[in-house]
Amino acid sequence: MVLLRPFVLALCALAAVAVAVPAVQTRTMTLDDWSVEVDVYRPDDAAPRGLAVIAHGFTRSRGRHAVLARRLAEEGLVVAVPDLPHWTWHEGNAAAIATLVKALAAEPGLGDAPVVLIGASAGGLASLLAAEQVPRLALWVGLDPVDTFGAAREAARKLQAPGVVLRAPSGPCNVGGSAHRIAGWLANRRAELRIDDASHCDFEDTTNWRCESICGPADAARQARIVDEVVKAVLEAVPQ
Repeated sequence: MVLLRPFVLALCALAAVAVAVPAVQTRTMTLDDWSVEVDVYRPDDAAPRGLAVIAHGFTRSRGRHAVLARRLAEEGLVVAVPDLPHWTWHEGNAAAIATLVKALAAEPGLGDAPVVLIGASAGGLASLLAAEQVPRLALWVGLDPVDTFGAAREAARKLQAPGVVLRAPSGPCNVGGSAHRIAGWLANRRAELRIDDASHCDFEDTTNWRCESICGPADAARQARIVDEVVKAVLEAVPQ
């Protein structure tokens, strides 16, 4: 009986972890007249502390941010990760993001919840452009966001919510380190963090060979650090 006790305790611990895993539901939603797939992660708590939307980069997909989405849901946020409908029409993706926020805010428990927008690469630009269309915005986070033609300048200067930028060193995949310029334009910059030796792919927590063959290898330790930094910033902006 004494020997069995640690085994039983271990099983109980595993069961507790399993129960704590947030539920994820894939929905087909119409966002700004475009039909897209959206992964929605929900915490166990019936009263979420907030709503977060994560926007992926150019030619990428919602599956590239599954780790971050689960981490935020574990902290009590409802997290939505859409497949953005457009490759290079950033304003169209911004409209889709704003429509997604509006749709989810109409659901129980989210009507007055603060909103966080997070975007990687081109998704960083799209989410920044969406910011002025999103009520109750508590934070914008850019994950090595890119800006080719200065499209982010006005949106960054108008952003009243706090902004956080995590970025890689300058390289072709991040348009010569354009995230640094975006951070400089932010009207309410909370933090700008350069991740030494990072590749553009490190800002996807679930990357693949396609990104790495073009933009350089990812590193699990850097990816984990980036996720940790984002979670920390979100929890500071959206207290329980």
